[in-house]
Amino acid sequence: MNNRTVDLSVIVVVYNQPESLRLILQSLLAQDFSGSYEIIVTDDGSSTEILRTFRDECGKNTIPAKYVWQPHRHFRAAAARNNGINISSGKIFLFLDGDLVPAADALRRHTEAHTSPKMMVAGNRKWRGELSSIKCLPSGPIEKVIKHLEDGFLVDEKSRQREEVERQRRKQWLASPHPWRACFSGNVSVGWSPEVWFDENFVGWGPEDWEFNHRLCTKHGYTPTYLDDITAYHLETPDAVGNVFRVGTHEEIVMYMKNTLYFFDKNPGELPIEEVFFGFPRFALYEHTNKWRVVPRPTSSSYDIKDVAAKARQWIAEYGGK
Repeated sequence: MNNRTVDLSVIVVVYNQPESLRLILQSLLAQDFSGSYEIIVTDDGSSTEILRTFRDECGKNTIPAKYVWQPHRHFRAAAARNNGINISSGKIFLFLDGDLVPAADALRRHTEAHTSPKMMVAGNRKWRGELSSIKCLPSGPIEKVIKHLEDGFLVDEKSRQREEVERQRRKQWLASPHPWRACFSGNVSVGWSPEVWFDENFVGWGPEDWEFNHRLCTKHGYTPTYLDDITAYHLETPDAVGNVFRVGTHEEIVMYMKNTLYFFDKNPGELPIEEVFFGFPRFALYEHTNKWRVVPRPTSSSYDIKDVAAKARQWIAEYGGK
């Protein structure tokens, strides 16, 4: 398989998330997995603290580990993941985001789920809120920390609702005419192939993972699946949140709009407009400044999604994304 010398390459995309990365690496080094694997940390332009964390945790371990860095020029997860792919040796890729701590059996479960060629396996994301300080978690072995995240962690109501809604929607999407929507990039595995790469035209948050999923599933015949017993725990670093609907500035909103329009136009007639542009009604334009902002979602009866998308497209065309 073209120098595919290990069973699994775990590719962790990170940006200024040293505390969660430390837990991720500790978990990856203590996995219940008898196969061969490597760890690749691909950095989207963090400070040197991430490299120090990587060296501290992986420097004295026998599991092969690699680190690759790129300059920070906005959110470039697609390019970062490709950096990891380019230096990988695994027969299967497991992509993890830098805020997702895998359970001790995650690698084994992902690998066992690949029972046939061309599978895309998405695991669950258990929301655990903000990791404001490492002191909020128990000290000691990573097994103790993971048990606390599973059984002893006091989950806030917002995180509980996010987790439940996300789980149900992914199951619904999997049963829909567009099952590729169920696979997010944060905890997903796919077998190596030359067609497995991310489109680096996406700069800014979203939807580079949906484009990846859609392309592999509709153009290359991959089968998507979602297994909610493959667990990763979501521990947020507030300064590293990229979700445009939560922290979006005008510039970030414009990048998201351009990304979404690019995805839609790249696949004419193939995508459900209501789903692809689902977030656009949450963007409002300040007429006196010509700047976009995030607002509460209006009622569905107060807008037509085609009109909303057309307005954004016209603005992008007129102002060039400035």
